[in-house]
Amino acid sequence: MKRQGSLLLILALLLAVCTACGGSQTPADGSASVNSNVSAADGSGGEAADAAEVEAALEQFLTSVYTTDDQGRYTAYLAEMEALDSGAGSGSAAYEEFSAEVTEAYYAGISPLVTEDLYTKLVQNRVPFKYDKRYADTPATVQDVTLTAQEDGYSYAVTLQIGGETETRSGELQWAEQDGSILVSYFYEAA
Repeated sequence: MKRQGSLLLILALLLAVCTACGGSQTPADGSASVNSNVSAADGSGGEAADAAEVEAALEQFLTSVYTTDDQGRYTAYLAEMEALDSGAGSGSAAYEEFSAEVTEAYYAGISPLVTEDLYTKLVQNRVPFKYDKRYADTPATVQDVTLTAQEDGYSYAVTLQIGGETETRSGELQWAEQDGSILVSYFYEAA
């Protein structure tokens, strides 16, 4: 309990120093100003990034995740797996190596948008594969992305067009700045 109190005191002092030095503040409504600077949501302490740049990176990631067969990834995956199934045996070492190559190719459009840790989690949880498979017959396209700045990242709402219907996905994102790039470091979809 003492440790939590100490951490809260340190955070309060850091916030006071940042505010006194002219650091950016989030408006009361939780939205981020396009011209404001925001610091890394993962606490990496990296240089402040422009909110518009952060939001553009987050939107690009969400669009790639939720758009069916983005950049032809699912079509290519199915073709490669069909060729594999008609050729090599499923228990061979060649199959495992080939499968890793197919997986890497499938995630080629997303991997430069995320941290290594998140990449691993996306592959393990088969995101966006589950959306590609679910909407293979009636493709989903992203119509709108709404991002709202939170204390430790962003909440999001994505409106999808699926056939003549719309659906909404929502959740939370965090980001980190690595080597001058804004990368998504955390992705959570609300159930």
